[in-house]
Amino acid sequence: MRSVFLGLVLLLQLLLPRDVSAEDKTKVQLGLLGAGPEVFAYEISVLKLALAHSGQDVELEIVPLSMPQERAFLELETGRAPFNIFFSGFSSERESRFRQIDIPLSRGLLGHRIFITNENSLEELAEIRSLEALIDQAVVGSGIGWPDTDIFEAAGFAVQKETYENLWRMLSKGRINAFNRGIHEAYVEIGIRKPQHENLEVDPHVMVRYRFDYLFYVRKQDKALGDLLETGLRRAYESGAFMENFNSHPAIRAVIEDANPKDRLTFEIDNPLMTDRQRAIPDRYWHAF
Repeated sequence: MRSVFLGLVLLLQLLLPRDVSAEDKTKVQLGLLGAGPEVFAYEISVLKLALAHSGQDVELEIVPLSMPQERAFLELETGRAPFNIFFSGFSSERESRFRQIDIPLSRGLLGHRIFITNENSLEELAEIRSLEALIDQAVVGSGIGWPDTDIFEAAGFAVQKETYENLWRMLSKGRINAFNRGIHEAYVEIGIRKPQHENLEVDPHVMVRYRFDYLFYVRKQDKALGDLLETGLRRAYESGAFMENFNSHPAIRAVIEDANPKDRLTFEIDNPLMTDRQRAIPDRYWHAF
């Protein structure tokens, strides 16, 4: 009788629905560099959207990082990292080393670059009328290991490479006069940094544009996670949820309301880092003002 009773208990356990425990969930650990969750709130919202549309039970953890960007990629590549997903601007080298999800997170807003500058340089930037004049007068601050750094250098700009934190100090002290930021990043960041650097402002006059954006990266060996992200993002687009989030998110709305992209003098430059695969990303994934 005891064996029969135990058998019935086991059968009931198999048939009855189980609560999903933390061990049953797919763990997604996002490595987040530099500016932190407040500045990257939009990108985090896109990840949450992808996970919600993936059809899987997922547990998300944000892992703050304090290291150069390339070090973060190396840690991810070797499997030593305490995170399994990273987002960054695309490049051919990253495309070859990692599983790259070919859906731009901000629909290309990251490639619309405006400048945070100091009060002494605002009038100089206001007088710019040509790309040649901007190249001649701007000393652009850009991060170590950022693809943007290579893009600006290739276009002929004088570029000072430093860590994100040091660039704010350099700008405040006048060692550079143009800190290049994505159009949806600048106003969030200046709101955070203004109390420490009262002499800094967002330049309202010029914009440099090239095709560029953040993409998600995972290890090549992590096929399941890569498939999960790609499936979730495509489903979010198909359902309309991606565009609803894009149009309603405060960071994106601030671009339209504060940055005045249509009123800026805009200069197009080439992005020589783009591969054929990146150039083939469909136009429906790119925003146009």
